[in-house]
Amino acid sequence: MTNHERTDQLFAEAPGIAEDMRRALERGRWNLAARRAQEVVELVVKGLLNEMGVEYPRTHDPAPVLAETIRQRHLEADPAFLDWLSGLSGRLAEIRGPAFYHEIEIGEAEARAAVDAADRVLRFGRDFLLRLRKGR
Repeated sequence: MTNHERTDQLFAEAPGIAEDMRRALERGRWNLAARRAQEVVELVVKGLLNEMGVEYPRTHDPAPVLAETIRQRHLEADPAFLDWLSGLSGRLAEIRGPAFYHEIEIGEAEARAAVDAADRVLRFGRDFLLRLRKGR
């Protein structure tokens, strides 16, 4: 399987999980919505790393590697966004397990923020992938 094909597989999973994420939010399943938000972020970030030929870390927080790769390769991306993405990814990775098993309780505001953030990452990922494939 090529990097391009694996990237397409990773990106193909993200919209379905995002749909599950939004449905969980609509049903007041705050913990599940946050967990699904983390999954969307992880898939998008790992998809981008894969497209760039970077072996992504086998962790749930790959965003710092993406941010560093983008900076090292002098690719166009807002530095503030990359910092935000790294912080988001770290926070969501930290709560994914405890939220899923209800060891912690996620409130509505935090769940909504996670969903909005995951949607933002998905939009960024689609745009950045297009730019990568166009050779920018």
